Amino acid sequence: MTASKATSVTVRPAGAERETLLVVLLCLAILLVAGTVVGLRTRAPDVAAVAEWQIDARDGLTAAEQGLNADLRVAAGDIAFALESGTTPTPEELAEEALPPFAKDAATAGRGGHLWSLVPADSGFAGWLGRTASGDVAGSLLLRIATKHEADGGVSVWLNRSADAALPGLSNETLIAAGWKEIVSRYDASVTRGAGE
Repeated sequence: MTASKATSVTVRPAGAERETLLVVLLCLAILLVAGTVVGLRTRAPDVAAVAEWQIDARDGLTAAEQGLNADLRVAAGDIAFALESGTTPTPEELAEEALPPFAKDAATAGRGGHLWSLVPADSGFAGWLGRTASGDVAGSLLLRIATKHEADGGVSVWLNRSADAALPGLSNETLIAAGWKEIVSRYDASVTRGAGE
């Protein structure tokens, strides 16, 4: 009988270094490509400039003026409907319908105590003027609505903080010359950011 020779084989543990390195490199390549694509597609946000004769509704108005501006823009829908049917509602009629800001309520005095009047139609526009009783709270406001399709502007709200705000007419030129400023809403990237950013 012959004795068999024992052979020993050294088995090394399976190494994952190479596979781990390949996975890490692949992840880095994906991140690099994604970052490059995002960087190339991102552009600076367009910031709409406000003209000298305009005022931004977000940061140029007092709290009372912001509320009055919002109320006037909502009321403009009902007023425009009446204009289309051929009638021009007076501030008294709008107050009877309890339509803010024409209706007198508990908040009226705290928002400037405006006295509303109908402005004679001019340059294809109808207007409702609210003269302030408390200029330090809110300025005088004008709701202007186009009565003809040819008139530019549709619905606009104008502000004048002067105590003796003159209203020589309803065209842009005459309002600007008299010191009125159109209230506009400017939107940019900061609209969606928090105050702390």
